[in-house]
Amino acid sequence: MMANMIPTNRDMRVNDFFGDVFSNFWQDDSFKVDIKENDDNFEVAADLPGFDKKDIHVNYDNDVLSIQASHEHESEDQDEESGYIRKERSSYSQSRQFMLKNIDEDKISAEYVDGVLNITLPKAKENDTERKQIEIK
Repeated sequence: MMANMIPTNRDMRVNDFFGDVFSNFWQDDSFKVDIKENDDNFEVAADLPGFDKKDIHVNYDNDVLSIQASHEHESEDQDEESGYIRKERSSYSQSRQFMLKNIDEDKISAEYVDGVLNITLPKAKENDTERKQIEIK
């Protein structure tokens, strides 16, 4: 994978315009997700280190599981002798979506521990799924 060939440690590379442009272009910043299917549920594990629980949002709608995580950072440097003040802000958002059908929506659970979001999506029982009968005219 090409992204593995580009250094991602921003402290070790020269902070110049072209370095930032090419690094951001090739760097894969999406979070990693594992999905395991069991007999009675799906288990989802999403690696989200460095995020606060309040900045992670999980939604299940129309057979689609959506995970979104956002992060805001603010830093300030001051040098009183020169009068120079610099304040920088950054924010970014990442999201992933997965289609998982036949889920008992009322029993979905999630927990966030040590940078990993774990979601359990119980499967609906076969007789619980609503089937719409289509009338033939």
